[in-house]
Amino acid sequence: MPSLEDVLNAAKAKLARGDRADAAKLIMTAAKAVGSRGMNLRAARLYEDAADVYREGRMAQECYDALENATLMLIRQGANNSQSEIARVSEKAGDIAREFSDYKRAADFYSRAGDYASEDDRRRLSARTAEVLLNMADASEEKDNYEEALAVLKRIGRLYFAGGEVELGRRINSRAERVANKWAEKAKKNGDYLSAGNALAEAAQLKQNEGDFNGAARLMLMAGELYETAGLFEKAGNIYDAAQEVLKAQRLTSASRSAMAKASEAYLKMEGKPEVVAPLLVRAGNMFTEIGLGVKAKWAFKRAADIFAELAEKSIAEGDPESEKKYLRFRAMCLKRWGAEDEAADIYRAVTDYYLGQASNPGAQDNMEAQALALEEAAAVLHESDNKQEGNAHLERALQIYVELADKSQVAGQADECSKFYTKAAEVAMKLGDLKRSASFHWMACQKAEGAAEYYSQTGVPELATIWLRTAGNEALATQTENMVRKGIELLRQSAKGFRQINEMRDAFEDLYVVLETLLERYPENTANIREVLAEMEEIAITTKDEYMTSMLTVLKAIEKKSYVASVLMLQEHEDALQQKRDRLGRLIESIRTPQSVQT
Repeated sequence: MPSLEDVLNAAKAKLARGDRADAAKLIMTAAKAVGSRGMNLRAARLYEDAADVYREGRMAQECYDALENATLMLIRQGANNSQSEIARVSEKAGDIAREFSDYKRAADFYSRAGDYASEDDRRRLSARTAEVLLNMADASEEKDNYEEALAVLKRIGRLYFAGGEVELGRRINSRAERVANKWAEKAKKNGDYLSAGNALAEAAQLKQNEGDFNGAARLMLMAGELYETAGLFEKAGNIYDAAQEVLKAQRLTSASRSAMAKASEAYLKMEGKPEVVAPLLVRAGNMFTEIGLGVKAKWAFKRAADIFAELAEKSIAEGDPESEKKYLRFRAMCLKRWGAEDEAADIYRAVTDYYLGQASNPGAQDNMEAQALALEEAAAVLHESDNKQEGNAHLERALQIYVELADKSQVAGQADECSKFYTKAAEVAMKLGDLKRSASFHWMACQKAEGAAEYYSQTGVPELATIWLRTAGNEALATQTENMVRKGIELLRQSAKGFRQINEMRDAFEDLYVVLETLLERYPENTANIREVLAEMEEIAITTKDEYMTSMLTVLKAIEKKSYVASVLMLQEHEDALQQKRDRLGRLIESIRTPQSVQT
């Protein structure tokens, strides 16, 4: 096994002969070996040396990878003085990407450098990022690629607004709106009404970001008309619906009612998958009701009820009774809104009897968990049909069954099963509105999950030990009590570490996100821990090169800096990748909102 010195000497020899590729590979090997020993700073320097060699050899991707590894080593180092080094290395990567005319990569690297730079350097790096992106936007616009030019200009605008350069942001947004209009006009001439609508929808978002809500709503309505022309009634309805929400917030009642009517009418025109059409018909019925168009509301609910009946019949043919009952419940709800209350009541009673029958049959008596689940379903149907008292009685019985099952599991020494049943009991208590009992059951579930984690750790099953640590952490958080929340944070940090050890990086990232979310909501003053968790998440994101993780960090860093405008804009930029986290991130963003933060 050659020593580190031997490897580096071999690299020097290859470099002297002009063999840059092999020389750089040897330096990378040395850096990896040094990093594995925890010598992060030296490893970072070696990775940077390798990048220099790749740069001389005009090997762009290899150069980027080496500098990414250098950054990763500096993040692992964790000391405060590493921040400036990360900024320096990232800016160097940006310069190299610019040399290679890789402007998007250059902008990404400069943007990361700004995350770690001092305040003065952050402004300078923001300007460099914008300059690179402007080159991209100019080139795209010259080629009449308005869609790409618009996307880049929006990013520049977000950059300026996030950095407090409001006037520059407005100028860029004005240019972006002009480009969006060019795109819309070009698309309309070509008969591409989908793209034309998309262009106006983008322009509307720009208007909304600047506080011109009336202008935004006007463009949304125009986009909806283009979508209707293209026969895209769902998209039309959705954007009309968004317009009415904007107008309603501005207290423009008449305009909001008009937009609501357009949305409802568009949904009524929809054809296609019944699973998609039926819920939107319900939405149309609700909006028609709100604006006083009772006849049209009844028609929307009647049509939705008929579709749910078809879906129920289809479920019977497929041998799926659970789906059948779900669709029958939706049908009953629609029939009730249509005015056929007696028929709705009959359906609700038939579905309730089905679940109560399941709970009382001999098989369910032998399978107490199945019995409890059936009672929960029956209770849900009774609540929907306004029989809350009877529903709650069945929930109480379900809760008792779960506690009995937990007790039996405890006697049998099955900590994992015991934890599971206490969790179910907690959920039922919450449905009953009994917060005290719910917290108590979550506490017991946490204790038993810890026991399960310890058992699986001792028996050499780290995967299951880690999963039960996560369960214990989530149960501790669910109690909402101070001591248990702190315990939950610690348990989830342990589970994140466990997931990393078994190379389940996405799970590790998600557990760290829950920790960060809890810290930001409950302990925002604990900046050291917040930054530490963010650094762990970034290390995972850089290692995996995962787009979702990178997008999450972009928003979370803005939230950590308490930059409301930047957070909103970054969430908009990455909305496709972050769709499932949109509501949770939105709550975090609202938590840092102040009267001053929304003034632009």
